Amino acid sequence: MTSLFGGSGGQTGAEKKLTTTETNVVNYGLTQAEGTIPAATAGLTSSLNFFQTLLSGNQTAIAAAEAPDIANIEQQYSTAQKTGDEFSARGGGATAANEESRFGEASSIADLFTQARTTGAAGVSSISGLLAQLGLGELGVSSSTAANTVSQLQASQQGQQAQQAAAGQAVGSLVALLATA
Repeated sequence: MTSLFGGSGGQTGAEKKLTTTETNVVNYGLTQAEGTIPAATAGLTSSLNFFQTLLSGNQTAIAAAEAPDIANIEQQYSTAQKTGDEFSARGGGATAANEESRFGEASSIADLFTQARTTGAAGVSSISGLLAQLGLGELGVSSSTAANTVSQLQASQQGQQAQQAAAGQAVGSLVALLATA
């Protein structure tokens, strides 16, 4: 009946186009998020586990986590010792330098263990913040999408109510006109 009085009911062409565009944007964003959010979470979780190991205080676990750095330190001191053995004169000075080098190597490795808890705490804190931001971002998108949907539904209902009111007025006017004729 509303079509008799100029109303089409539902959304106009422009409203339908806007709704389609918004739906496409949301779907694109969700599709992208479905791939990137799990990948980001996995990467952050792996890093979080590493830093939690450092923070744990478990010397065996820390040694395993720090193994690549320990190997680098050992390699550097080994190279320095070989170079010293090859190019320096034999005797007390070379022997003392080698012994000092061993103490330097042990000190550098000990520094890794000393700094592990501080490094672990900073890493856990940083990654926890990133995970919280990721969660808040997901929550924001969900809330925004829900609010947009509710807003569009309300606007559509208001438009339909206005059309129905106009149709009612037109019918009332027509009945009044017929009654007076």
